[in-house]
Amino acid sequence: MDLKTLSVAELKALQKDIAVEMELRGKEERQKLLQEFRDKAKALGVSLEELLAAPKPRAAGKVAAKYANPANPEQTWTGRGKRPLWVGECLASGKTLDDLKV
Repeated sequence: MDLKTLSVAELKALQKDIAVEMELRGKEERQKLLQEFRDKAKALGVSLEELLAAPKPRAAGKVAAKYANPANPEQTWTGRGKRPLWVGECLASGKTLDDLKV
């Protein structure tokens, strides 16, 4: 097919037909893949739904605080993420992070 010989209207129609065909083929391929997964799960003795509902691994627990505010020990920071305002204030007053260690 020589696209240079087609008019703009023909090209737009072709573009629309291509979009429709791509959508249909995509649906077909997803259905085939889904069936393959179901077949493999069945061969293992489980359903695909059971596999998808499997519990996800838990994230690691909380990180222990490394720094505490000397003026308010309840305010702590792990040293990760954005630095709290109280840390910036302590550093501005001449203290070091070592001074704030728990």
